[in-house]
Amino acid sequence: MENSRTTRNLTAIIFFLILQLTIILAQKPGEITVRLTDVQKGTEVIDKSEWEKISLVKGETLYLGFTASQSSFYRIFLDGVMIEPKHIESYYTLRNLDPGTHILKIIAYTENLVESAPLLLTFSVIEKPTIQKTESTVSESKFTDTVFIYGLAGLCLVLVVIIIVLLVKKSPRDKNSQNRLVEELTDLKYSYKRVKEELAHKKEENENLKNRIQELDKNVKTLEKSNVHLVEQKEKLAEAKARLEILHTQKEELFAMAIHDIKNPASAIRGYIELLNSYELNANEHQEIMASLVASSEDIVKLSQDMCTIIAKALPEPKLKLDKCSLKNLVDDVFNQNASYAKAKKVKFYNKNAIELPEVKMDPEKIEEALDNLVNNAIKYAPPETIVEVRTYVKDLNKKTIVVEVKDNGVGLSEDDLKRSFQKGSVLSAKPTGLEQSSGLGLWIVKKIIEEHGGKVWVESKQGVGSTFAFELPYE
Repeated sequence: MENSRTTRNLTAIIFFLILQLTIILAQKPGEITVRLTDVQKGTEVIDKSEWEKISLVKGETLYLGFTASQSSFYRIFLDGVMIEPKHIESYYTLRNLDPGTHILKIIAYTENLVESAPLLLTFSVIEKPTIQKTESTVSESKFTDTVFIYGLAGLCLVLVVIIIVLLVKKSPRDKNSQNRLVEELTDLKYSYKRVKEELAHKKEENENLKNRIQELDKNVKTLEKSNVHLVEQKEKLAEAKARLEILHTQKEELFAMAIHDIKNPASAIRGYIELLNSYELNANEHQEIMASLVASSEDIVKLSQDMCTIIAKALPEPKLKLDKCSLKNLVDDVFNQNASYAKAKKVKFYNKNAIELPEVKMDPEKIEEALDNLVNNAIKYAPPETIVEVRTYVKDLNKKTIVVEVKDNGVGLSEDDLKRSFQKGSVLSAKPTGLEQSSGLGLWIVKKIIEEHGGKVWVESKQGVGSTFAFELPYE
């Protein structure tokens, strides 16, 4: 009986020692004092198996939950710098982290300043998210841990069996003890068999997991290729859309300018006809008016032909045809074309063109169009018996610029009109004195043409005194 009791006690002691040895070997440093309980990246909970390789994208937050036995406060360090000297809560959130690898250290201490061993956590922050490929080594690591645990358990069972067998041999007289030991041995054999079966099952699961990971890798690569193709298609569509928008804008501007340009010579023709009907003119005056009518008609025909050519070829507005021309002759031509219009409206019209002007490299048709818009506008808004004059002069011999001014002493412009006078489609507050129509495009066209020639345009005006519209062009 004494031998049976001794045998049982010895068996229990050996089994307890083996169990304690297993626990000690399985323990990790620091778990007794401070340990992590929860890790979250943004709103995503990170599995415990992933804590050793945490990776954040710049701007994401890192939430940490932790606990320590018999601790009241925590000291928290980031990359060796203390960021929390006396933290009370058992959680902490890191924000606004710079890219790179960081080390977080947490030390618990009591009111008596007794410190625990530090808890260390290493993580990294990257600039942009990248597709992380799931490596099969993760599952292999889990499989290795599983094999180690079950192997250790199996070894313990074998040692226990050996000890029991030895004890049974030393006490053959005790039948009851032998029977109990046999039963225990049978149970241990059954448990060991179950462990082997579980180990085989885990191994099979691990193989299945490897196959799934490989399939996921293939799917990720396929998605990456598809994503690159979609991005390229999106960029091409954006470029095509931008080109279409530019062409649409150019088309609208071109048609607006053409319609406005046709309106000016048409108005001049009407003025000439009214002049023929309203006054008794001699043969020379009739001849001059007829010549002006022909010139205005030719302008309309030419503009119409240009528009037809552009529409047929689906091309943008023709480029400037630059050539050295006499600005003086061009100003005289525009003055003569608008003289009858001014006479019909009883406006005093003067040409103060300089006697000698240097030649200017320009597109004569475009500059004539710009000057005609300014002169036509001045006469259109001029009350009867007021003055409109065209003046040209060399502004600066050093900078080599020529100025053309169209001045009137009419109603003038308000402050609001001055701010938006050269904007596209801007109809000013002043009204034409002969009930003519205004499209709001004339001054915008002038600005566009002059700036294409490397010049600039401006206006000076005062209500009740009059306005001066002017532009300058460079010459060589």
